[in-house]
Amino acid sequence: MLQLESHINALKEGNESALCFFMDHFGHALRYFAFSYLRSKTDAEEIVSDIFVKLWNHRQKVDNYDSLKAFLYIATKNACIDMKRSARFKMQTEELDILQNLSLPEDDILKKIFRTELTELLLAEINKLPKQQAKICKMSFLEDLDTEEICKILDTTPSNVYYARSKALLALKERFRSKNFEYLLLISMSALHIFKS
Repeated sequence: MLQLESHINALKEGNESALCFFMDHFGHALRYFAFSYLRSKTDAEEIVSDIFVKLWNHRQKVDNYDSLKAFLYIATKNACIDMKRSARFKMQTEELDILQNLSLPEDDILKKIFRTELTELLLAEINKLPKQQAKICKMSFLEDLDTEEICKILDTTPSNVYYARSKALLALKERFRSKNFEYLLLISMSALHIFKS
């Protein structure tokens, strides 16, 4: 318990390694918890990454281990509920249906054009990100590598990958939102997974 308290104090002082400790400590359970609401591994990972960013931004309010744990689970549950209620989550099913229809054999040329244009648009924005975030984004969404594979290639921890991916997704969402492409990021990421050759 003393070790946990020392990590909490370090977190409050702005020590990023303390944040990584709690990402490792709670990450898997929170992703499973979020998945039980959303039934989407990608959405669950995104929500949990966002929750750790919120924890970092509100780290001064953490009093003890119990309050930290309660914050993480309540914030995750609320984020899952918000996502399920959001237009984005409702549109996701419709958009994926449309994209899956594009994957029919007779639409091969259209599919390739669509994928190429989305990839170019997404890559242009990813390349504006900090180097490590851009690299992790490309590995996750363009090369379709999972967190474990990325960790091995970059010789890093899962918490570092989740944190970098979360920061990258937040930056991309803001850039697309500012260009009135609020749902294009979601469509792009989904399309890249569906249209893998």
